[in-house]
Amino acid sequence: MRVIPFMRYKWWFLLSLSAVTVFAIVFVFLVRLDLGIDFRGGVRMQIGLEQPATVDEVRSLVTGLGVQDPVVQSVVGASGANSFMITAEEMTADQQQQVESELNSRFTVKADSKSVEEVGASFGKETTNRAFLAVAIAVIAIIGYLTFRFEFKFAIPAIVALIHDVGLTLGIYAASNRLVTSATIAAILTILGYSVHDTIIVFDRMRENTHFMKKETYGDMADLSIAQTMVRSINTTVCLLLPLVAILVFGGPTLKDFAFALTIGVVTGTYSSFFVATPLAVVWKEREPRYRKRVVAAGSGGEIVLGSSVLGSDGENAAGKGAFGKTAGTPKPGAGQAVQPRVSRKTTKGKTSSKRPAAKGAKRTSR
Repeated sequence: MRVIPFMRYKWWFLLSLSAVTVFAIVFVFLVRLDLGIDFRGGVRMQIGLEQPATVDEVRSLVTGLGVQDPVVQSVVGASGANSFMITAEEMTADQQQQVESELNSRFTVKADSKSVEEVGASFGKETTNRAFLAVAIAVIAIIGYLTFRFEFKFAIPAIVALIHDVGLTLGIYAASNRLVTSATIAAILTILGYSVHDTIIVFDRMRENTHFMKKETYGDMADLSIAQTMVRSINTTVCLLLPLVAILVFGGPTLKDFAFALTIGVVTGTYSSFFVATPLAVVWKEREPRYRKRVVAAGSGGEIVLGSSVLGSDGENAAGKGAFGKTAGTPKPGAGQAVQPRVSRKTTKGKTSSKRPAAKGAKRTSR
């Protein structure tokens, strides 16, 4: 099994986390999300046309009839390709009739293609509060479970990874000018569950490896854990993406909103489990005294053990072959220091035997 030293570049991964955070803040809070009428109340009218029209033409027509700040989207519904969804906080019945009449005169409205949905402002506010409450309860439950199942130092990186996934999803929603609907909130909650599930798989393998790897740095244990779980996670992600892509291609508007958000969340959830949550956990755990000593020992030229090979501080084994499949020379000791090989010995009935051969160049001590 090939082990790639991802944790050597953990600070680059955390830099990408910062970039995603800036992206999400700019688009979510400055550009702003287009909240659907489920959250702010208003009127949603969907209408199909016989002749092709652009979003700008429909928006200009609706605005000219006195509708304030309408959101016009091109959708593919039962009425065909030339269908538009017009959403506004206020649109009277007279304005709805005028919009239909003007569109019919210019583009010819399809028969029985008009549908209107109205949501009160109080209902929209209640929906918003319930959405925030649902997300908050989910996050608190995840923190509690991870703290109980692992430890608090694993819970915080997992939550940061969740924020990364949700923030990127909402940022893309804002950048692409898509409406945030109740289906989007359902997708966000699903993303929370999937992302933390993927993160738990990696964390659980890291915890198991700490019982067998007594001399490695925590970054080495994380790299091995990623190598052991990455293929399974990628296979799971691909299997999830196949039906989501099918919904994006053949589904209706509501299903497409759900599938679009979930597709982003599944991809980012897989990425964040390995390259957001794991680097954060490594940075935090390596501050503990027992793991800090291993980092210092590795940095000063001491040897660490990975699997069944004796490795130098630069990841090379006794035969000169790297831990990650690369061939290199014998590690050089630092100034004024000598590399002392660590030999694991097992005592049986008063006899001491070497468990593995000493590294090349090590001095034999006569006893």
